[in-house]
Amino acid sequence: MRRLFGRADPGSAFLIATAIVAAVGALDYALPADVDLGEFYMLAVIVGAWAIGWRTGLLFAVAGASLELAADVLFRVPAPSAVPGIALWNGLSDVGVLGAIAIITDRLYRARRRWIDVDAEQRSLLRVLDRELPRPLRAIGWFARTFEEAVDRASIDAVKAQFGPLRHHIRDATFLVMDLLAVGHLQSAGIHFELRPVSLNALVTDAADETLYRMRVFPSLSGDDPVVLADADRIRHAVASIIGRYLELSTYEPVTVLTRASGDEAVVEIGSAAGSLEPADVELTDMLVKGHGGRMYVVARGPERGSLVSIYLPRATAAIERAATDGSNGGHGATVQEG
Repeated sequence: MRRLFGRADPGSAFLIATAIVAAVGALDYALPADVDLGEFYMLAVIVGAWAIGWRTGLLFAVAGASLELAADVLFRVPAPSAVPGIALWNGLSDVGVLGAIAIITDRLYRARRRWIDVDAEQRSLLRVLDRELPRPLRAIGWFARTFEEAVDRASIDAVKAQFGPLRHHIRDATFLVMDLLAVGHLQSAGIHFELRPVSLNALVTDAADETLYRMRVFPSLSGDDPVVLADADRIRHAVASIIGRYLELSTYEPVTVLTRASGDEAVVEIGSAAGSLEPADVELTDMLVKGHGGRMYVVARGPERGSLVSIYLPRATAAIERAATDGSNGGHGATVQEG
């Protein structure tokens, strides 16, 4: 019966509702005429509408009203010609009342289901923030310390080298705090993407350089440097998030990052023998990649070889760039800009 509170097993719900209608109909026929069992047909209507849908609930409403009408007119009334009109009116009234109950029950179920989904999305948002927000904040703290040390040494070049990564981490933190919280629930369709042709090699290099343990990250960049149509900050964050997850799994295992071209797509492959990533580890990256019209796959390679994350992004082909100059927009709140 617990499963009837969802719609995972409509067959069992249909059988239970049918049994209720049959049992009430049999009792209605067997008991005296002054015993009214019409209200008990509501049980079958509610079960059918809640576990299957309003149409099924309406079906049981008609069935219950028909059985009650048959019991009253065919079996109990000594002169059927005297009351069929009244009995028919009562039957139609019962159908109307039970049908309304079926529709209301179905709407209550849908409202409950919608609130459950919203609650699940909010929990997903909190889970993502809990996992993702500490990474750029820790990185900001680390770069702030090194920035201060560079200032103390009065090394202008060292100071300049800190500005780019620090700016990127501030953007990461701003994105997580402002954009995701503004959306209110975890949906890529609610996040705005500023799409422009960018170098995938440059994005991967920036993502690797911004990690806390850069010496354990080994990029292998494609020779033809594929250009993708993407929001640079979002994709950089997506790649850095996966690299950071792998670095957290082990204190010594290296992380490899490979870029390559594959037809109309560019691919980033991030792998490590540190272990396998959980679905929650890649939740934000998957959302950002899908928001760009891309795909992401996680392949477990065994206990000794860890796992591999493959990210596929659309390349900025000539056709896409022409569409961008014509003012074409992406499907996930995206604005295409010329590079």
